[in-house]
Amino acid sequence: ARRLVGRVPVSVIMIDLQNTPPPPDWGVAIDEGAIRSLAVEWAGTSFPLPEFNYPGIPVVRREDWWFDYVTLAVSVLACLWPPDDKAVWHVDYQGDWLDDAPGVFAAFTKVLGSEGVDLDWFANLRDEDGSALFAGRGTLQMIPDRVQTLRTVARQIQNRWDGSAANLVAAAGRDGREIVRLLIETMPAYVDRPMTSAGVANFDKLAHLAAAIMAAGLGWSDAGFSGYDGFPVYPDYMLPRVFREYGIIGYAPALAELIDAQLLVPKDSNAEHGIRWATVYAGAQLSRALAAQGAVVTGPALDYRLWSIAVLGPDARSFGEHHRTVTLAY
Repeated sequence: ARRLVGRVPVSVIMIDLQNTPPPPDWGVAIDEGAIRSLAVEWAGTSFPLPEFNYPGIPVVRREDWWFDYVTLAVSVLACLWPPDDKAVWHVDYQGDWLDDAPGVFAAFTKVLGSEGVDLDWFANLRDEDGSALFAGRGTLQMIPDRVQTLRTVARQIQNRWDGSAANLVAAAGRDGREIVRLLIETMPAYVDRPMTSAGVANFDKLAHLAAAIMAAGLGWSDAGFSGYDGFPVYPDYMLPRVFREYGIIGYAPALAELIDAQLLVPKDSNAEHGIRWATVYAGAQLSRALAAQGAVVTGPALDYRLWSIAVLGPDARSFGEHHRTVTLAY
């Protein structure tokens, strides 16, 4: 691919994240033997697709607003850990205090009206509206940035997709790969492609997640969706944590000390990009190793297994720290 900077053509290298590991000097290493061992251990187990049925989401999901709901909520489904000395953010939903992704979806579910999503309200969201939308206990970072993102996404749905994200899904033919492409091409909030010294890292975490949740919430292939088999695992905070616990990802001493001390890994640093790149690569290698053991697993199903272990599993609290980078990309 080529692009123009001023009038000078510059070659743009798109990194093959699933087939090449990050440079060793970025401070992140992958243990291929640990991947093979985990594949042997997991080969005889089931890998169900996520059903998207946890607390906080709408029980009834009408297609005339479901895709708007997902496109808006996932655009701000990022940076859910608290800053130093602050409590984890929770939302009160029907008497339960929900955190992490369930908390975000609960916040959006609470503002659904009889007709579903009010795009005009989101398109004209004020700072005080955003504070009310995310009201709860603990600290949610970057609320003004989230408000701006939601305004922009709502206006893009209105202007580019004729007032409904269902039109985007229809244009994609309910193909997950095409949904990802259209989200990235028409909504800047979904572009997650940092330029690194090795080339462009097309992570696109939220775009893949949104496409998967659109299908999961309605029933995957039963609702006519396809094109998800080759999805990567999603490079966020929790998957590197579980990969590290299993010895699949290892950090250079200085980076390990930074993460274990809950200090910030700078945005767009080689260390941050290396952690995310290693996550995608390790997920792809694990998928291949499972296939070699006779277990064919889709990206969303593998991601869900890893995320569930890191967030919901009985041993999750005993795992080490996750890295911390202040960003709305993931």
